[in-house]
Amino acid sequence: MDTKILEELEAAYSEEFDLVAGDLGALEQVVRDTMRQLGQGLLQRLVQRQPNGYQGSCMPCPCGGSQRFVGHRAKDVHTVFGWIRVRRAYYYCQDCGASRTPYDSDSGLGPGLLSPGLAKACCLLTVDDSFEQTSRKIEELLGPKVSPNTIERLTHHVGGVLLQQADQALNDFQASRRVPEPRQRPRRLYVAADGTTVHETEGWHESKAGVIYWENGRSQRHRCYVGRFDPSGIFGWHLWLEACRCGLRQAEEVVFLGDAAPWIRHERRKHFGRSTFIIDWYHACEHLWECGKVLFGEGHPETEQWVKKRERWLWDGQTRKLLNDLHKQQKQHRGSKRDALVGLHKYIRDNEQEMRYDVFRAQGYEIGSGPVEGACKCVIGKRLKQSGMIWTRAGSSTTLALRVAWLNEEWEQLWASKPLVA
Repeated sequence: MDTKILEELEAAYSEEFDLVAGDLGALEQVVRDTMRQLGQGLLQRLVQRQPNGYQGSCMPCPCGGSQRFVGHRAKDVHTVFGWIRVRRAYYYCQDCGASRTPYDSDSGLGPGLLSPGLAKACCLLTVDDSFEQTSRKIEELLGPKVSPNTIERLTHHVGGVLLQQADQALNDFQASRRVPEPRQRPRRLYVAADGTTVHETEGWHESKAGVIYWENGRSQRHRCYVGRFDPSGIFGWHLWLEACRCGLRQAEEVVFLGDAAPWIRHERRKHFGRSTFIIDWYHACEHLWECGKVLFGEGHPETEQWVKKRERWLWDGQTRKLLNDLHKQQKQHRGSKRDALVGLHKYIRDNEQEMRYDVFRAQGYEIGSGPVEGACKCVIGKRLKQSGMIWTRAGSSTTLALRVAWLNEEWEQLWASKPLVA
């Protein structure tokens, strides 16, 4: 910055600065408040110098007539520096009664009162925190007071824009059958899917999560997430489209991880047919533990011994040995214990080919559930399953869409599209 400007600022605010000169934290606060006031004034002056949407005495109207310039209409706008007033050119069509203020769309402001910069900051914080906490943090970090209700409405709007964009991309593909261009060309691509429930006003409903991940030539891992409250058939298409953008069709190998849920099997078979399907290790072990607890009780030492022994068999690919053992034990029990053993036997028998963990490990495949479990917890649970949260469907789906955009590093792309105008 120009030294002369700094000297003038120091001289103009010397009294305020001298009062807190020995306290660095307090000095920071005073400088920040000063810069905020200066920024507010500068922004106001710069806005006043612009034509603010004036495009001549008239402009075409969609009805075929003309919208004539009436004058300038003032609008108070809440910015990261505070409130400013913008005088925007206003046009009106006498034929159809339509009106327009071009500045609102051209500047990215839209019909609301929050500036794009302040709206972006609010949305950034609310991908992690509740609307109430976001409101408090915006005031603490930036100074402006934005109510939780305003932040909630903003989230619904911007997240809704993201959902519309994703739905439009799917509609465009189904109409043209044009596959998205890949952003990456990985050698081995992993795709994983799972579901988790979210508390909504009408009860607990499933949100589906998908994660696509790969390593580049420097062994750096990259992830891309999909999270939606869709039926499995629609979710499968969105997961496939995102996988295509991540290089699905160019990858030499594709590995699909998931549990044995029928919807996951169906979508894997439909969209990722050439992939190697692996029942992820976590879900397989979870079934062993569920059976062990029925046999011996939760927390009992014998439960852990029974489970760990069979985990080793499963890890080493000894599914035949495990199946024979379970079949033998069925004859020794009755009632719920026998039912648990029968259920576990059927689960492993039906998924034996997807549980060849010794073969998969020898091929260098990951068998763990970390990425997809992380997707359910990090993408969905961390934001939507905080204590006491009960969502409307509009709130849960739009907030999730915002969070996915941030995690997928699509944030700048989102705000470059001027979502407040949509």
